Amino acid sequence: MEQEPALATDAASPMADELQPGTKMCQGQYTVLRYINSGGFGVTYLAHDSLGRKVVIKECFPGSMCCRRQGKVRLRSVSNEVDFGRVVELFEREARALAQLSHPNVVGVHQIFKENGTAYMAMDFVEGPDLFDVLETTPDRLGPDEVRRLLDQLLKALAYVHENGILHRDISPDNILLAPNGMPVLIDFGAARQNAARATRMLSRIHTVKDGYSPQEFYLAGSSQRKSSDLYALAATFHHLIRGCPPPNSTVRLAAVAQNDPDPYQPLAGRIPSYDDAFLAAIDKCLNLFAKDRMKSAEEWLQAISGAPASTPAPAGELGQDLRRQISELVRETAVCISQSRREPEAAIEVTRPDPIEIQRAKEREHWAKVTRDLEEIRAEIEAAEALRRETEEADARRRHAQGKARHGPDHQGRRAASKARTPSRFGQWVAGFLTLRRDVSTKPALQPQED
Repeated sequence: MEQEPALATDAASPMADELQPGTKMCQGQYTVLRYINSGGFGVTYLAHDSLGRKVVIKECFPGSMCCRRQGKVRLRSVSNEVDFGRVVELFEREARALAQLSHPNVVGVHQIFKENGTAYMAMDFVEGPDLFDVLETTPDRLGPDEVRRLLDQLLKALAYVHENGILHRDISPDNILLAPNGMPVLIDFGAARQNAARATRMLSRIHTVKDGYSPQEFYLAGSSQRKSSDLYALAATFHHLIRGCPPPNSTVRLAAVAQNDPDPYQPLAGRIPSYDDAFLAAIDKCLNLFAKDRMKSAEEWLQAISGAPASTPAPAGELGQDLRRQISELVRETAVCISQSRREPEAAIEVTRPDPIEIQRAKEREHWAKVTRDLEEIRAEIEAAEALRRETEEADARRRHAQGKARHGPDHQGRRAASKARTPSRFGQWVAGFLTLRRDVSTKPALQPQED
């Protein structure tokens, strides 16, 4: 495709790719003050609204597909029409998702609109430098106590974002602003750019990663991205705050490991005296090359640096405390219900209300329906635990069989494991008996009023 001629970029030129200062938008609700920055997918402006408040306007502007003429976004080629439509749709979808977030450490999106042949989102303006600016101008400001405070607040913000089903995908020092009160604010979510790059082959060629901060899965088309991907980027950011530089590029690390060379990343734990090892070890863990080796959530990271003991799951084949508590409550409620159902018929008809037997039946049906649902859920959990226990025992039996085959014969251990697996646990027998009791009570003939 023929290259477009160079565009003038002075403020007076109607051909510049950015909107000019003074441009009115959204029926005069916003006025552009100045251009802030741009990337492969969009342009950002500082503006003020009709009340004079500063806002940030983000424009969907994939420069490889479009240009601006007389303020309007025009396609460079008609062949880009379908892909451009996809990008705008993804931009709007992501803006709507971000507009649902409300957190002091996450930039707020408060309006989405279409104009000039593309889409825009209006966001809160945060007065303050980003962490890159702080590192370059006042690095002494980021002492150990300040770094710990920033990480604590950002992890809580990231936990909130992940809880709402959103990944940031572009965490780095330049996408974390420090408000005047020192509060860190996450900005410039990269999810829309990532999805747009996947949606069109043209945009897939645009670099959507940041060397040093992006995990290796961000470089691989079609790779799975998860919460731990954001944790890697956040850990790389704090590696930069602590060491003054980001960790080695994850693709370089991956290449080294693929060639059986040592990982060039040097762990922080034990090397920075001003930080405790637990704090640094958590960053090291989140900077593991492969997602399976990292922490799984921001909550887990917060727990690791707070010193709180991690919760451990119940061993295979055993019941957790929550499950035991639920069973105890069900047993108590069932005992009360059975006691009530065994009262004398006279007591059941003492209350002079219309059709008391039907009322009693309805109450019993409602209670047993609840008990049945709860028991089915508990039984499913018990069966899963029992299946896991049997699988573990069978594996152990097969291992012992392999070790003692000559002494015990080929089928001795297998028969023992099979026999043991067929034997239900004491708890399984209790549940079976309990369900039989439930059926007996539920099928008991309804109480009938005695004839005078």
